[in-house]
Amino acid sequence: MAAQDAPSVGLSDEEVKAACAAPTGDTQDFIMQQTMMRIKDPKKSLQFYTGVLGMSLLKRFDFPEMKFTLYFMGYVDPNTIPSDPQEAAEFCFRTPATIELTHNYGTE
Repeated sequence: MAAQDAPSVGLSDEEVKAACAAPTGDTQDFIMQQTMMRIKDPKKSLQFYTGVLGMSLLKRFDFPEMKFTLYFMGYVDPNTIPSDPQEAAEFCFRTPATIELTHNYGTE
């Protein structure tokens, strides 16, 4: 498609409506739990997500044998995060719309 043939706008309202399916009962309890992003510098990333975006660290999972660490971030009151590690992990995976920051060692 040549540049002059490119559409000047996105989808029309009718096209958007036709493309979107209505939720069904099968998915009524579904949530978008997490989105993963790779990071190179955990210190800078944690400072950004907490200090700039106002998120809280829900849980950190270290996998030294596989050379990576996961940091789960979310918009929750830090006082609601359980102190017990198992309860904190369960809380983390029940919290909707979290971001999983993945740091692969040696990618700095």
